[in-house]
Amino acid sequence: FDQSLQRTTGATHPKMSATVMKVVDLWEAGEKVLVFAFYRRTCRALRIHISQEIERRMFAAAQRRLGEAGRGADRKAIERLLEGIQKRFVDDPKSPGRKALDRELAGIIDGHAKELDAVDMSKDQRDLLTEVMRRFLRVTTTLVRCFPFEELTTLKPAEVVTRALEQADGSGTSWRQKFDGFIDFLVECSAKERLDYLEAARHTQTGGIRVEDAEADDSDATVTLANVQVAMGTTKRETRARLMRAFNTPFFPDIFVCSQVMGEGVDLQRFCRHVIHHDLDWNPSTIEQRTGRIDRLGCKAEGRQSIVVYLPYLAGTADERQYQVMSDREQWFRVVMGQEEVARLITPDSISAVRLPEAVSNELSFKLGLD
Repeated sequence: FDQSLQRTTGATHPKMSATVMKVVDLWEAGEKVLVFAFYRRTCRALRIHISQEIERRMFAAAQRRLGEAGRGADRKAIERLLEGIQKRFVDDPKSPGRKALDRELAGIIDGHAKELDAVDMSKDQRDLLTEVMRRFLRVTTTLVRCFPFEELTTLKPAEVVTRALEQADGSGTSWRQKFDGFIDFLVECSAKERLDYLEAARHTQTGGIRVEDAEADDSDATVTLANVQVAMGTTKRETRARLMRAFNTPFFPDIFVCSQVMGEGVDLQRFCRHVIHHDLDWNPSTIEQRTGRIDRLGCKAEGRQSIVVYLPYLAGTADERQYQVMSDREQWFRVVMGQEEVARLITPDSISAVRLPEAVSNELSFKLGLD
């Protein structure tokens, strides 16, 4: 349907488009995003469209920066430029760029030496930490966002590395700060948890990921960026556990698209404060449970920023009806405190829901907090 629509009108599905744009806007601002969808094909479509939009904006940003420096470049030229940076600063251990990077990363770890010694973090684990930090700095999206590639010919390797590590994203956080925060988090973990998180980061893919369409006759496949990952009922349990740990690091995935399988019993709060419920639910408790994945002790938002929840719907469709029923049930649930009773009061096929004024709801609601 989407393909037919695009061929005939150039339009895209409005809800899908809105979710994709909001996710990538947040990603550009340096935020991680958790997205919940119901159907497997919706999860797959979100993954593909989000990846394509990130890639489009990444190359547009690179072209703009090079243009401002008086150096025009097409996509092929940008790809060659990024490959050159990867070789000079990461891949070739003998190059001045790689040596400068290793010195800076060693300095970051040495700055936490006392804490790491206190928890008996081995040299092998410290080397693994260096490897993880280095491989995520190598990713093209990271290079475009933080490396001063338009000034490479005028800066010394050490200056390039320092500028890259100090470059703050839209949320005001630099990679140096992310690394420092991650090490502080590792120090708080048990020895087993620490190794689990490091291994999860090491085994998280950073290159293109081939996404197959299991329901297509021609086994159609699309290559997506590793910034976006998916967890569904068909995803192996150990893979879901690894992705969950990786999402709780400053590394990939940046965007985690999930089905209801990740809606309960998992912690995803460490580096994320934005959740989008792309597909809603008739039961407000389900939405609350999903949001609870990032609304937990030790969450990124704790004591600093708000948790932001998005509930997109298409006006004039059954989607809007579901949103209205869910919202009305949520208001009554705060008073009645019994989901079954509320479900009988407000049914999906009700012609007109029993509207409860906000002031009445606030006055009658149970107050479970402590003064």
